[in-house]
Amino acid sequence: MLPKNRRLARREFPQILKNGTRHNSQNLLMYSVFDNVQKSTKFSFSISKKNSKSSVERNKLRRWGYSVITKHIKEIKPGFLCFFSFKKGSVKTEFQSLENEILGLLSVSGVIS
Repeated sequence: MLPKNRRLARREFPQILKNGTRHNSQNLLMYSVFDNVQKSTKFSFSISKKNSKSSVERNKLRRWGYSVITKHIKEIKPGFLCFFSFKKGSVKTEFQSLENEILGLLSVSGVIS
């Protein structure tokens, strides 16, 4: 799991949703915003109960997302706030395709080079 200081707080969500740029992939929607005050990049993953009634499946996807970020943390530039939301049908995705989507979104948004 990603350390708490690398995860978004609830008070940071309005800033991201209001000022952030939005990027789409097949299973994910990503909002990202650059914040000069932040020394490290922070992340959050969210999945609605509408996508899956099973908390086990929802938590699995969130853990996979945090796992991808932890695995590639050295490539990530500091100062960003990133919020990922899983789309409908994303429960059936595999880890490797999810990893590719996350890295693609981070690359497009400029969080990794």
